[in-house]
Amino acid sequence: MPLRLEQMHLNDETHEEELSKEPKIEPSDKEICDDVVLLWRQEPAFEDVETAILLEKIATRNPRWDLSLERLKKTLVEHNLSFSDESQLFTYADQVESSQCPHIDPKVLEKIELRQTGPHSSSAFALKDLRQDEVIFYEHEPLTPILPLDKTSLAQNGRSCALCGHSLTQSSQFTVKNMLDCQQCSAVWCSKHCKRLDAASHGFLKHPLSKNKKVSAVGWLEFEDLCKENAMHAAYSVGIIYARILLDKQEGSRIREQFDSLAQVSQNLRAKAADSTNVGGTFDRTTGAVPVEEQSLWKRIFDSFCKAFPQIVEEEGLDFETYLTYIGKFNINQLEGQIFTIYSHLNHECEPNVRYELNAKSGLKVYARKNIKKGDQLFTTYVNPLHGVTLRRRELLVNWGFLCNCPRCQKELDARQKAGRISTSLLKAPLATTSRRKSSMKATKPDLSELLKNGQEFDLEIPVEFGFDRRRKSVRFDERVMAAVEE
Repeated sequence: MPLRLEQMHLNDETHEEELSKEPKIEPSDKEICDDVVLLWRQEPAFEDVETAILLEKIATRNPRWDLSLERLKKTLVEHNLSFSDESQLFTYADQVESSQCPHIDPKVLEKIELRQTGPHSSSAFALKDLRQDEVIFYEHEPLTPILPLDKTSLAQNGRSCALCGHSLTQSSQFTVKNMLDCQQCSAVWCSKHCKRLDAASHGFLKHPLSKNKKVSAVGWLEFEDLCKENAMHAAYSVGIIYARILLDKQEGSRIREQFDSLAQVSQNLRAKAADSTNVGGTFDRTTGAVPVEEQSLWKRIFDSFCKAFPQIVEEEGLDFETYLTYIGKFNINQLEGQIFTIYSHLNHECEPNVRYELNAKSGLKVYARKNIKKGDQLFTTYVNPLHGVTLRRRELLVNWGFLCNCPRCQKELDARQKAGRISTSLLKAPLATTSRRKSSMKATKPDLSELLKNGQEFDLEIPVEFGFDRRRKSVRFDERVMAAVEE
């Protein structure tokens, strides 16, 4: 392969001079939003600066962009990324609807009651005084177990449980002896309980030769592959729920009624509040975010869903908008990829009074995080409470459609307002040099589950000074080198 020698510049200043000679380009709204939220993830302090300072930083990251202050302000407002005027932010929480949940085990409601808090909403309240660390309620199983999408390939090859995705440690002799393997495919279950739960739907979904008017196994496998290809856990999960509704003669009607009672809102409406579906964005980060401009993908998923369930359109009148409502319903109710019926009725506070422990085998246990009085509403947290107030409020706005004004948020916002905005000089100044503490990082940043257990308020240390070093010029003897490049 012929090569030629070419003189190249190495140091940053020379490279910047070359970039300045290139023609400017006008970025799209998506490119602006993607870069802004990525910056906020990399350097969180920039989420609280004036727009002019943010523009300066964006310009250094993208020297070829032709971006004015007015355009940046307009883009941030239109895409729900500017909190300077909260009245302009798009919210949809008032359009979320739910109904009274049926078929609840009375044992689960010994210490709580589900009470209507509005025309289309309900929440959980304590029926008695609860002590810190007391178990409030226990949901042994989710609405229906959903195999994690990233474990479907392992399950297909018999390396994880075909229902719960639990890694298999049992011997082949144990599997055969207890009849935990499928006779027609390579699926294996980790227990008789999982096999029993999966018996109603496994054969009709996984065996192409099976015959059922309600479900097409070939269509389902194509639908599953499409979901895996696009990492769309929410779409796949709705499919699993619907398969159980249609195929489980004993539990199908209960699952349908409980699923119908959950809070719901269209995924189309939720997408309007999305910050970004790229790296750094918080919208549906764990369940498969689809950019607004790629809504055609949802139609492909819907068409594939209808092929998996051939009679669903004719017999149940399912249309595209209703399907998107099912997707939105799953996204706002899911907890680590599963739906727990009672837990899904808990409302949010950034300083919750309950905590949970979730185990794939033992289910969901909800504990009192602090002493709770009879009649008090139970609050969980939808987001990581260790996040700063600005990030927490953005996550809640983007994923649940409301702007949080809980006591903790108000306290932190008031403290920030008194301290004043971060100035340009602080952002440009080098970080204050302090002696390194002897305590380890693990000690200074407690584990989230441990932090929730202690029942104390989240009193996080806020740095007094902010600063960011400019990238230093690389230390080299010469700014020009000779390199061999392909002709």
